Amino acid sequence: MSETGSQPEDEGLILRGRIEDTSVPELLRSVLGSGETGVLTFRRRDVTKSVYLHMGRVTYARSSDPDERLGENLLLRGKITIRDYIEASKLIAPGRRLGTILIELGALEPEDLVAALEHHVKEILLDVFGWRTGEYELIMTEPGADDVVAVNVSTETLILAGIRRIRAWSRVYKGIGGDIEAVPVPTGNNEPLLRLELTEEEQDILTHVNGRATVEQICQASYLSNLETCRVLWALMVLGVVRRDQPGEAAVRAEKAAEQEKELDLEGMVENFNQMLSRVYVFLQGRVGAEVDAFMDDALERVNVQYGSLFFGVDLKQYGRADYDQLLANVADLPPIERRRLMLAGLNELVASIQLGVKERHESQEEAVVSGIIKEAYRRLGVP
Repeated sequence: MSETGSQPEDEGLILRGRIEDTSVPELLRSVLGSGETGVLTFRRRDVTKSVYLHMGRVTYARSSDPDERLGENLLLRGKITIRDYIEASKLIAPGRRLGTILIELGALEPEDLVAALEHHVKEILLDVFGWRTGEYELIMTEPGADDVVAVNVSTETLILAGIRRIRAWSRVYKGIGGDIEAVPVPTGNNEPLLRLELTEEEQDILTHVNGRATVEQICQASYLSNLETCRVLWALMVLGVVRRDQPGEAAVRAEKAAEQEKELDLEGMVENFNQMLSRVYVFLQGRVGAEVDAFMDDALERVNVQYGSLFFGVDLKQYGRADYDQLLANVADLPPIERRRLMLAGLNELVASIQLGVKERHESQEEAVVSGIIKEAYRRLGVP
């Protein structure tokens, strides 16, 4: 937003610019996000729309288009009759607003007026989102008493609804940065989402914004069309939930991705151990019933002498399985290589403890079956 105006004696600071040099969504987010108070006016040809702001909130809106007045809006939506409209219009005078007159005539319930005003304000403003050319002007000054109306129009809802109306691909493409190979990155600021009602398809798009998938890849995974998907990404960028990646971030992401691959490999390794432990558990349960839990506890207790930090909070009562998330949390502070080494050593020791317990408490037949299960699992793990 550029400052090209002066500061008249009885007015606040004036900021002016051209719509084609910015975009209405970014402009509105900037003005409202900075908590401005004043009047934001849009002009295109013979139409002027004024949006009244108070501390970063939209409080009212007016349009010079006669078809965008409150009465016409109510008539179009079937909220009042033609007779109501004509009779109320005759009674409009300084200090007497149409909404109040309609209530006095019984044409509109008091509780319906606020909703009608909010809808009216939103429709005036949302139409501007479709403008490609025109001028804007922000006069930062206290609004008059007649321009402060108790409406509750969410900034986030306005921006999302406005961008949803945009059909021009050129504007959407520019909005997402003009690069389908770019990688949208979550900002971690999810507060705006609390004030939005995203559709299931829009929520699905958000789940694919992981700092690795490109715009094109997100489009391929989305249930919406490519244009609609990019439009949602643009809205999330304007709202600060998502941002465009910066130069150099690709290398950092690649390094993190490599580390995550190692973690996935580690999870696969633990899963192979868990499959082994589960097979042993089920076999012993068939022999000793519920006593298998006590047997597994004893085996884990022997290992805890050396690997207590690794197995802290872990039990084997869920079919003998060691919870991977708990194991990982216990060693999260270690470097990836050391983390893997400790897990592998601890799980090997646990298997040895179970094998020893079977040898001490069961017959040779049970020992042979358990040894076979362990041998087969180690073969899958690539351990000789």
